[in-house]
Amino acid sequence: MTLISLLLVLLVERVTTKSQYWQAGFYADKYLQGIVSRGGFTSTSKSWILALVIIAPVVLTYLVVQEFTGGLIELVVSTAILMVCVGCPAIRATYKCFLKAANRGDLQACSLYEDEISGNDKGEISFGLSLVWQNYRHYTAVILWFAVAGAAGAMLYTLVREMTARLSDENEQISQQLKGLLNILDWIPVRITALGFLLVGHFSRAFPTWLAYLPDPTVEAKTLLLDVSKQAEEIEPDENDCTEEPCTLVKLAKRNVMFLLVIIALLTLTGWVN
Repeated sequence: MTLISLLLVLLVERVTTKSQYWQAGFYADKYLQGIVSRGGFTSTSKSWILALVIIAPVVLTYLVVQEFTGGLIELVVSTAILMVCVGCPAIRATYKCFLKAANRGDLQACSLYEDEISGNDKGEISFGLSLVWQNYRHYTAVILWFAVAGAAGAMLYTLVREMTARLSDENEQISQQLKGLLNILDWIPVRITALGFLLVGHFSRAFPTWLAYLPDPTVEAKTLLLDVSKQAEEIEPDENDCTEEPCTLVKLAKRNVMFLLVIIALLTLTGWVN
């Protein structure tokens, strides 16, 4: 069922544009607004409150899915939850606008679209690397958590990711706790994703970088992933084509997603994944 859900969701993602009701950000906003309006996050908030806010939806998701274990309804419910968790339509739409602007030679518009996607990262990392990072956060990490822990795993990762983005300016203590938790949730998925880059990209160049980061518990997920991706894909600089670097790295990320799906399929056939 895991593989079927993944294939269905990625197929729908490719051919349609999801409405707001199929986007994690919509529900995260509603949920967090309700918590904040009731004074859930203040300067004196305890860690257990944050833990409860995260655990409650995850446990509820697990119980709902378990209620229909082994049947068609389980497949439908799990697929629906995964559909909400996977993807970021706003970033996809902005990237498409960037490509259209580049095709007509509108470099000013391209720069504006880069700003929308890169945000604070612009100037620190390239546009293509920003896209690789967004692909990991909204696709690969969610897929891996879903493969390992089902809909509840996808819900856990997505909720912590959305809370980190939305509460980073609200409370320094909560922000640090969320970032620390997200770094823990990223620890294994980001290394698996980076390993995929080795196997679908330039192995001999990227392997030493991946191996050096592998045992280091302090390295940030973004640093590891982007450093490996830079080594895994050799890009010829072209000052006259602003799409060369982002398009090349996006293709690398897409190949990696397909590679991971093949691995999940093999694990499903051998009984390691349900």
